[in-house]
Amino acid sequence: MNLAFYISRRYLIAKKSHNAINIITAISVGLVAVGTMALIIIMSVFNGLETLVGSMEQSVSSDLVIKPINNKYITQDSFPFETIKEYKEVKYLSKVLEDNVLLKYFPALEDENPREFIALVRGVDDNYKRTTQIESKIIDGVFLLKSNNHQYAVLGNGVASRLQIHLNDFDNPIHFYFPKIDVDPILNPLNAVNIENALPYGVFGIQQELDDKLVICSLDFVQKLMGLTNKYTSIVIATNNDYSTDKLQSKLQDLLGKEYSVKNRKQQNAIMYNIMKSEKWSSFMILSFILFIATFNLVGALSVLIIDKQDDIFNLSFMGATNRMIKRIFLYEGFLVTLSGALLGLVLGSIFVFLQDTFHFVPMQGSFIVDSFPVELRGMDLLAVLAVVLSVSMIAVIIPINRLSKTFLNNN
Repeated sequence: MNLAFYISRRYLIAKKSHNAINIITAISVGLVAVGTMALIIIMSVFNGLETLVGSMEQSVSSDLVIKPINNKYITQDSFPFETIKEYKEVKYLSKVLEDNVLLKYFPALEDENPREFIALVRGVDDNYKRTTQIESKIIDGVFLLKSNNHQYAVLGNGVASRLQIHLNDFDNPIHFYFPKIDVDPILNPLNAVNIENALPYGVFGIQQELDDKLVICSLDFVQKLMGLTNKYTSIVIATNNDYSTDKLQSKLQDLLGKEYSVKNRKQQNAIMYNIMKSEKWSSFMILSFILFIATFNLVGALSVLIIDKQDDIFNLSFMGATNRMIKRIFLYEGFLVTLSGALLGLVLGSIFVFLQDTFHFVPMQGSFIVDSFPVELRGMDLLAVLAVVLSVSMIAVIIPINRLSKTFLNNN
């Protein structure tokens, strides 16, 4: 065993001549442990939020979505639907047409005070509920878009609240207004808008941004409203679980060329994921800096230890130990203190995350889809935290200890 490491280990666990040294060393270990534990918890919370948001997005987003780049619409005749359907990786394919529309609704007993709201209407075919998990997010009513020549609408919770929708009131449909493409509103303003009606039949709750703007209707209803036939704004695809989504994405992009974009789930919500990642790593850097400052307490602990061990330093020098070896003893001492605190922090942080995931004892304030903070512990985060804690701690110790060691060794 390395003699310098052996001596530093004995210094760590052996009883010191002054109790204050034990207290200062314990405080140093505690500070590193608390900093490490905070890093683990923060990283786990952001991981949990990322997973939670991803699961919510999965309700209305598909494995892959295809959109035109240079045009607004995909036309039936120019798109290789049949070729894509024959791919073994493709499980379901759904056509989507969406745009902003004006909604008008007369709540029961308020015929003279209609509620108006500009919403995003999404027309979908029968395969849409197979490519997404929208049915699992219905909080009131049923996911039904068309039955017996009757058109229905499923609204986000925020839109339903703004319009004061009554699902059981089938005498008052929602009026959808969309400007006609080929009519000049100045020449004929009364005939410049298409108006279609649909009965509210369900309400979904996913996340506020979607709940406050999205209304889902049948594809033929929206095509009639917009005066478009065989045109779509996007194609959504659900993949077979036995095949790689990334490979299918690359395959579709090669087939469609530069005129279309093919995006997976994370790419569909790139801004949101990038913001979450930036917040996660920004918090990580801030806590690392705080930990860097806190580890300077080690300098005090090692300084007192060097003073306490002056007789040992003299004896080791007399026995032939070099100044370099003696300096390494105290550097190893700082490393062991840091490692002890880091490992203790990893254990405590992991236990906290496990308890939070099991018992949900830390609530989330405000109105949200979950009542407590979601957490998720990842192995790579544990390694990253351990590496950063050890690096930061040793950087905070190595330079001051070099100077302190030189000062005390020169006096011997």
